[in-house]
Amino acid sequence: MLRPLVTLTTDFGTRDFYVAAMKAVLIGHCPDVRLIDVTHEVPRHDILCGSIALERAVDGFPPGSVHLAVVDPGVGTDRRILVTELNRQTIVCPDNGLITWAWRRLGPGTAHELVWRPSQSSTTFHGRDIMAPAAGMIAAGKPVAELARPLDQPILLDIRPCPDPARQGSVIHIDQFGNATTNILHDSVKKLGDPVVSVRGQTIGKLRRTYWDVMPGKGLALIGSSGLLEIAVRDGSAAEQLRIKVGDEVTL
Repeated sequence: MLRPLVTLTTDFGTRDFYVAAMKAVLIGHCPDVRLIDVTHEVPRHDILCGSIALERAVDGFPPGSVHLAVVDPGVGTDRRILVTELNRQTIVCPDNGLITWAWRRLGPGTAHELVWRPSQSSTTFHGRDIMAPAAGMIAAGKPVAELARPLDQPILLDIRPCPDPARQGSVIHIDQFGNATTNILHDSVKKLGDPVVSVRGQTIGKLRRTYWDVMPGKGLALIGSSGLLEIAVRDGSAAEQLRIKVGDEVTL
């Protein structure tokens, strides 16, 4: 049998000890675990960005994977902690909308509220003291039903893939290259034929196949690797050059 696999997605960065502390707990509960860092560079407290990164992990990893995601500005409050079974994988994360994009694109799944608690825990580091132990126990084979109780509906952000066919959507993510990902699906774009794409009132043009289909410094629209419409600038940053930001309207 393959060794258990746990991914980590956080806004902790790597300068401090937080990620290593969670890994130590995971190894303590599941000594043969394989640990994969998805990202620890989610902008601080940016639940939407974390949600999109988490969805990419759940889409890409094999059945049986466990995903630990911690973007948790409400740590220490009475917000719930989720254990979600989705896409034949398990996600442990705070119930603050972090599950949204995976739930919308790959689910819906089966949601549970984590009721297991250690005898002692910090009020400021539930990632280490509550969520990492739960993820470690699940990776080691403990049934979710022994740690959590069924939950009708997790908290979801007000974001979803555009209705099909889509003539209007919005920017939901800016990556490190300055590319702007939208919530418009590839299949939805295809049904419109060969539409002209505009963002913030700026005409980008018709759909291109690669970044090199335009001259350097020119804007373009194409389908990115996540299957979503994307606005980019060849050899540049769409976010900087076109002044695009999350929430901007995109029309076709």
